Amino acid sequence: FGIITFKLKEYATGLRVYFLMVCILLSLQRLFFPYLFTLEKYLPLGYTLSTLFMFLFGVACILFSFQVQTKKLNLSLFELETLQKAIKDVNVRLLIMYNQLPAIIYNIEFIPEPRTSYISSKMEEITGYGINFFYENPDFFRDIVIPEDQHKIQDLYEGKSPIILRMVHANGSIVWTEHYVNVSNDILGIKKRIDVVALDITSTKRIEISLLQEKNLNSTIFDNAANLILLTNSKGLLENINPAALQILGLSKEEVIGEYIQNVILIQEDKEFLKEVLDDINEIQNIAESLILRFVNRNKQTLYLEWRLGIIRDNKNEPSKIIWIGIDQTSKRTAELELKELNKSLEEKVKARTIELQTSNTELNSALFALREAQEKLIQNEKLASLGQLVSGLAHEINNPIGMIKSSVETLISEWEEESLDEKNKPLSEILNLIINSNDSGLRILTGLSNRQTRKSLTELLKQNSIFYPEQLAELFVDSGIRNLSPSILSKIKSTIETQDDFKKLKKFLLLKQSSEHIHYSIRRLSKITFTLKNFAGLQSNLELIDFSLKDTIHSAISLYKEFFLRDINLILNLDFEGKIRCIQGDLVQLWSQIIWNAIQAVSSKGTIWIRSYKMGDSVVVEIEDSGTGIPYEQQPKIFMPFFSTKTSGDGLGLGLYLVKEIVNRHNANISFDSSPGRTIFKVVFPFKG
Repeated sequence: FGIITFKLKEYATGLRVYFLMVCILLSLQRLFFPYLFTLEKYLPLGYTLSTLFMFLFGVACILFSFQVQTKKLNLSLFELETLQKAIKDVNVRLLIMYNQLPAIIYNIEFIPEPRTSYISSKMEEITGYGINFFYENPDFFRDIVIPEDQHKIQDLYEGKSPIILRMVHANGSIVWTEHYVNVSNDILGIKKRIDVVALDITSTKRIEISLLQEKNLNSTIFDNAANLILLTNSKGLLENINPAALQILGLSKEEVIGEYIQNVILIQEDKEFLKEVLDDINEIQNIAESLILRFVNRNKQTLYLEWRLGIIRDNKNEPSKIIWIGIDQTSKRTAELELKELNKSLEEKVKARTIELQTSNTELNSALFALREAQEKLIQNEKLASLGQLVSGLAHEINNPIGMIKSSVETLISEWEEESLDEKNKPLSEILNLIINSNDSGLRILTGLSNRQTRKSLTELLKQNSIFYPEQLAELFVDSGIRNLSPSILSKIKSTIETQDDFKKLKKFLLLKQSSEHIHYSIRRLSKITFTLKNFAGLQSNLELIDFSLKDTIHSAISLYKEFFLRDINLILNLDFEGKIRCIQGDLVQLWSQIIWNAIQAVSSKGTIWIRSYKMGDSVVVEIEDSGTGIPYEQQPKIFMPFFSTKTSGDGLGLGLYLVKEIVNRHNANISFDSSPGRTIFKVVFPFKG
C-alpha cells in the first residue's frame, strides 16, 4: 500500500516518503509481532510500539487524505473559474446574437419590483423609442400598446403565448408584434422572471389584411357577378359555382358541386369537344380563347354559353385550377340564326335579281362597248384621214427644200474639193484625210466632261511632239469631234502647220468638212421623216410583196443609226437566217428602224442592243432586245395605239409603233414584246414557206 502511494507523483514527495516509511515499520512490527512477544525485554514495549505505529499510520492516512482533498478542491476551483469564464463568453456572444437577431429579446424581473433587466437593440429599431426609455420605464407596455390590446399585457406577464400586441411607433404608425413568453420561478414557485422573444409581424399582418380584403372583394364579385363563374380542378371537377350560374342553369349548388362540368346537362356533341379541351389543358396559355358550349336546362331549352378559361398553375407550372367565366349568348345566338335565315332568303332573292340585272347589264355593256369602239375607230379614222392628207402635202413640201439644200451642199463640196486639190493646199488635204480615216466616227461634236478631257489630252500630246499652237489645235480638233491623233498625223501636222495662216487654212478645211457632213446627216434624217410620212399616208400601199433578203433590210435600218453604234452603244448581231421572205422592202426598213430607234432612246445612248434572226418551224423570227429602262407596266397595253406617246409634248406624235403594227399586219405577221426594268424585247414572227 505504501509503495502504491509512493508512486502517486502528483502529491508532495515528503508526504509520500513519510507514508512509505510508516507502512514499512508497521509491516515489520506486524511481521515480527509473535517473535517479539517471546522476548522479556520487549514485552513492556510491545503494546506501546503497536499503538505508536498505528497512531503514526493513522496520522499518515489523515495527512494523505487531506492532501487528496486539497488537490480536489484546487481542481474544483480551477474548473469553476473556467466555467465562469465560459459563461461570461457565452453571455457576450448571446448579447451580440440578441442584437443581431431580427426578433426582440427582453427580460422582466419581478423580484423585488418589476423592472426591465435586458432588452435588445431591435426594440429601438422596431418601435422607434430609445433603449433607455424601456430601462427607465418598468411599465413601458402601458405607454406604447394601443388601448384595444392593453388587456393582453397581463396575459403576457402570466406567461401565455403567443400574444399579439399592436404598439404605436414613435412616428405614430402601428407596429404588430408577436410575443413568446417563458416564465422562471424561484424554489418556492414564486414568479421571478419572464424571458420574451417578440417578432415584428407588421408586413405579414398587412399582407393578411390585404389578402382578406382581396378575398372579400373576390367573394363579393363572385357572388354578385351577372356572368357565370365556375371553379374546377384541372380535370373539370366542379369545386364552386356562383349564384348567377345556378340561376341561369336552373340548378342548385348541391347538384353540381363534386360533379364534372361535362356531365352537367351538356349536350353530347359538346361533351366530346370539352373532353378534348380538358385533355389539352396543359397546352393552353393562362387565358384561353373563348369557346361556345350548349347546355340544356330543365325546361329543355338549349342555352348557348360563351366561356373563357383562366388557368391557375402550381409551383411546377402544372394546371391545378380552372376558372370558367361564361356569358349567356342564347338571345344573341337566336337572333343570329334568325338573321342568317333572313339573309339566306334575301340572298336568294338578291341572287335571282342580280342574275337578271347582270344579263341586262351584259347586253348593255356589249352595246356600249361596240358603240365606244365604233366611235373611237371613227375618230381615229377621221384623224388618220386628215393627217394622211396633211402629211402627204407636207412630205411633198419638205422634199423640195431638201433637194435644193442637197444640191447646194454638193456644189459647196465640189468647190471645196477643187480647192483642196490645189498643190499648195495638198499637205492640208492630206492631214484632213488622215484625221478623218483615223477617227471612225467621222467629224462630230464632243460635249461636257468628254470635251474637256479630250482637249487636255490632245494639248499634252501636241506639246510632247513640239507642234506649234497646241492649245488652238486641240480646241479645233475637239470642236470638230476628233479624238485620235496617230504618230503619222502628228508628224504631218508638225511639218505642215508652221504659221498662223497654216492653222487658219486647216481650221477652214475642217469646218467646211464638218458642216457638209452635218448637212448631209440632216438631209438623211429629213428624207427618213418624209419616207415615214409617205408610208403613213398610204402612198406606198399599192406595193406588192416580193422576195427580199431579210438581213439586208435589217442592215439598211442599222445604217441609219451608225453614228450611235460607233460611240457608246454596243450592238450585238446574231443574224442566223440569211434567206429571203415575202415582204415590202421599204416597209421592213421602216419597221426595224422604228424599233431600233426606240431601243436607242431606251438605253439613253449607253448600253447594249441585241438583234437576232432565226428560223423556227414554218416561221422566221426577228428579235430586237435592249438593256434600257423598260416600258412601265400600266403603259404596255397602249403602246400600239395611234397617237399614244410616252415622250414629252412635241417630241413625237405617237405613231411610230402604230405604223409598226400596221406594217406587221400588212405582212400577215405577228408582233409581241416583253418588258421589265433593265430589259425589253420585241419579237416579230413572219410566215415562211421555204
